[in-house]
Amino acid sequence: MSQYVASIFAITTIPAALVFFSSDYFADMALPSPPAPNVVATFEGGQITLEDIEAHLKMLLSPTGSSPGSMSQEMLLETVEDLVSDQLILRWAANRKPEADESFQHAIKHINENLNLESFADQLHTERISISESSMREYYDKNKARYEGRSFTEVRDEIRRTLVAEQEPAFVEDYLEKLRTSASITRSFDLLDVPAPSQEELETYYRQNIDQFRLPRRAIVDELEFSVSEFGPKAQQEAASALLGIQGGATFQATSERFPKVRFSSRAEVPEGSKSPDWDRNVFALVTGELASVFQAGGSYYVVRLQEVMPAGAKSFAEVSPTIMTALSAQKEQRWFADNGEKTLFTIKGQRYSLRDFYKEYEEASLRDQFEGAEGLKRLANALIDRMLLVSDTYDRLLDVENKPLADETRLRLLRQMMEQEEVDDRIEVSDEQVQAFYSDNRDRLVSPPKSRIRYVRIGLGSSEADANRARERAEEAYRKLTGAVPASDFASVAQEYSEDVETASKGGEFPDWIGESGEPLSELMSHPFHEAIQGMEPGKVGKPFELGGSIYIVEVTERTSPQQLALDEAKPFIEEYLTNQQHRSMAEELQRRQLEEAKVQLYPQVLEEYLTRTASRDQPTSP
Repeated sequence: MSQYVASIFAITTIPAALVFFSSDYFADMALPSPPAPNVVATFEGGQITLEDIEAHLKMLLSPTGSSPGSMSQEMLLETVEDLVSDQLILRWAANRKPEADESFQHAIKHINENLNLESFADQLHTERISISESSMREYYDKNKARYEGRSFTEVRDEIRRTLVAEQEPAFVEDYLEKLRTSASITRSFDLLDVPAPSQEELETYYRQNIDQFRLPRRAIVDELEFSVSEFGPKAQQEAASALLGIQGGATFQATSERFPKVRFSSRAEVPEGSKSPDWDRNVFALVTGELASVFQAGGSYYVVRLQEVMPAGAKSFAEVSPTIMTALSAQKEQRWFADNGEKTLFTIKGQRYSLRDFYKEYEEASLRDQFEGAEGLKRLANALIDRMLLVSDTYDRLLDVENKPLADETRLRLLRQMMEQEEVDDRIEVSDEQVQAFYSDNRDRLVSPPKSRIRYVRIGLGSSEADANRARERAEEAYRKLTGAVPASDFASVAQEYSEDVETASKGGEFPDWIGESGEPLSELMSHPFHEAIQGMEPGKVGKPFELGGSIYIVEVTERTSPQQLALDEAKPFIEEYLTNQQHRSMAEELQRRQLEEAKVQLYPQVLEEYLTRTASRDQPTSP
């Protein structure tokens, strides 16, 4: 939702430094001469040269094989902006002295460690694991069918990567075992045996927190819900028709099949207060077995039969004991690590690692799900020992001239985050009045997008053109069964016969969730193309097969919501996020503009023009 709302109000902004450095800015100005032919920009206390630009771009562009001379003047101006911005950040850091912050030191330590380990991994693939030519040729001969007629030369690098990947686990384990054998390591892993809560502690917690486990009254009902958003003005009339049928002896299940858009629930457990007050008032007034008259609650009309009312009470100790165990274990764990934090968990080559250091890593990396209990903590401690052995082994050899620019670049990004947090983010304020004004001005655009419920058949396209052709034939066959001569085949039976999604096929192709625009960027990235493909389909009709992500889909939209106006309370978090980002952009631009002025930055774009002219003429092919 936040992504959807943000996209509605997206505005294009140009960072202040880009405005300052744009080539148009200098078009009609008499520019001063540079202090030297290679100086592109000057500022109070320093300068940016062509050599600085080339060194910076070499680090950034080396994986792509691009060269500075192949870039446009605008791209080079952006590089100058980056370099000047870096100097402004370092100037801020010289006054702020962030190195004194423990969090900054901790982050820098991890940056350097990660760079070392990444370099070590790269070396494994390029240098340390040796793959002979004969073993690659032997692998090719055994797997020729996999390469579909490609020659050994064409697939040689691919085969090498495959064989390296196969040997890597054993190589790393042997390498680590040698490091463990040569290192002096002591372990006090008994410190990770956190005492479990006693039965008495569990029961005491239950008595002292009984209110957490109280249950309201619950109605067990059969229910048909006729949403006004789906049935429109006929919602009440359709509900009355359904009630009449049930009064005549029809079941709720059979009645629901007469109304494709109705929401049917059988023996649903509904806690008092979980729906609207109107729903509670009408349902809890019934006696067991009674059928309510049609009533409206919220945006729907209901037909309800009360099966049973379960009285209010509290969950038993046995029911909530696992929940209490989890809560108390977390509390005892925190106290245990706090009380024993200064004790030594392990040492490596005389370097002490305390229980507090370990727990900090455990909490920061959110590793609780991966390393549960005492045994899990011990596995994590051994993994940290292995990491420290590798870091120690690689530090002197890998954090060299080649890695240092990357470390410096990452450090600058971290400093920029700290600077913007202190100088911008900590000063942002979004008032309720601003939120209300924004909501009033943009109310007609603050809506939740439509969502669809679907059932579908999925057939994989396979890995070859022959597989794809067979899949398309099967999809057409399934589609004809669903849309052919009356009576058409039942969707559920076609899904069970053709669909390769085992879980949904067993449920007649029913997808359990709504399909639509999402507030989660990763979810949106994955689901949006599918959402776009089905958005134009008419509910109740089977859409034509379409291909997406290596599969063929046949989809029927069974239900679709209409766009809904967001209430202020619903829209408020998204408006606050939007206004916060807006303020951040404005304040960050002002900060950068002020820093540029204070540093007396002067750009010499004519130096870049001459540089591009020289490189262009140098790179031109000579005539034969």
